[in-house]
Amino acid sequence: MKRILSYIVSLRLFTKFYLIMASSAILLVTLVVLLSDYVESKLSLIKPEHRQTLRLYASQASNIYLRYPEGEERQQALNNWLQQLMEKENTWAAMGKTHAEWLAGELDTRLFGKNPDLSVGRSIDYPIHLYYSFNPVMKLPMEGTGYFLFIQLPQQMRPGTYSKEIDHAITYGLPILLVALFAALMYRHINTPLTLLQNVTNRFRKGDYQARTAADMKGRQDEFGELGQSFDAMADHISVLMQRQQQLIQDISHELRTPITRIKLALSDNQHDPALMRVAREVDGMQSLLEDTLTLSWLDNAELNNKEGFALETLDICLLIDAIAEDARFEFPEHQLVLQVPDECIVEQSNHRALGQALENIIRNAMKYSPVGSEVTVSLTESDDDIMIEISDQGPGVKEEYLDAIFEPFFRIDKARTKDEKSSGYGLGLALSRRQVQALGGSVIARLKNANDSGSQALTGLVFEIRLPRK
Repeated sequence: MKRILSYIVSLRLFTKFYLIMASSAILLVTLVVLLSDYVESKLSLIKPEHRQTLRLYASQASNIYLRYPEGEERQQALNNWLQQLMEKENTWAAMGKTHAEWLAGELDTRLFGKNPDLSVGRSIDYPIHLYYSFNPVMKLPMEGTGYFLFIQLPQQMRPGTYSKEIDHAITYGLPILLVALFAALMYRHINTPLTLLQNVTNRFRKGDYQARTAADMKGRQDEFGELGQSFDAMADHISVLMQRQQQLIQDISHELRTPITRIKLALSDNQHDPALMRVAREVDGMQSLLEDTLTLSWLDNAELNNKEGFALETLDICLLIDAIAEDARFEFPEHQLVLQVPDECIVEQSNHRALGQALENIIRNAMKYSPVGSEVTVSLTESDDDIMIEISDQGPGVKEEYLDAIFEPFFRIDKARTKDEKSSGYGLGLALSRRQVQALGGSVIARLKNANDSGSQALTGLVFEIRLPRK
């Protein structure tokens, strides 16, 4: 059995489907024929209780015949009884004799028995043709008389009452069920590897670069097996590229740390020269870029939604937001920062540094891109399972097609990558915020604050939704 299953698994899809369809067709025809013959043979026999009733009628006729002497009295009694029988069963009945006359040859008792019946009427033990529109005449011997009772089978005794319904069930219902069964088998055979590939693809997309199909598709040598092998080869190649990219970023960042530190030390003694002060500001920006890059690289190397690597603690998110808001108001005094948070919101197994940096980056981003005098709102709502923080601004917003791209490292809507004083930065803040929140088991999305019904975006600000688990 194992060899057969292994052989089937190794077949190509066309061969598998051909074998399944051919087998199902042969099985379907065989079952329909066998069941039809079996049901017809069982339904075409007169029920035992009806056969007993017919034998009882023949016995009653025989008793009347033997009770009366020959003559008109016997004839009258038999006619009266026959009349009552026909009225009772709503059928035809009569009594008489039959005989066979041989012209040539002789009777073979091996074929016809010792007392053959070769004339009108049929035995009650013979099957009845279910498709005939009329009821046959039954012939029952009247013991001790030499006569037979002929009676057209009463309608209520006719076998095969539900023969048409059963025949339709076998002819139409059985094929439908069998086809549905084989369709389900074929669907499962196709859907199982597709579901596996989908799950592995989703895991790989979410950052599990070790996800492969080889373990679950072991032994498959059909097109799905080849597709799984192609996916694994692609995943291996992408994983190597990702590791090289991350290693390159780490190496460059580490190598630039030392010269930047030396430049800062050299500039510390010349703080009055405007040109050197400008150089010092640029060097500070470069150092901030290096620190953010190293942090992002560390988060990318760690598995997302995994809190390992953080010092987990219980913290009050409301106090954390208040502290960040105080710094933001000091840095952006010309903006209004409105907090809509409760007095307390405790979350377990979190990290105030990672969550604080994520919130600070998003709040500072909202303040930076909002017009002077505009309002930035931070609200917090709780449920039994999670906590949602919304940060809403009144800035220019972005087009809907960029709502997810703004969380990518070094992403800029301005493809020329020019910077001004207001939009200074390197495109790492939102990327770091999303990675930090994801590492704590949460999620971050951005959506447009307003959109009109005409289809064009009314760019009147962004809303950042941060969801965090309670535990």
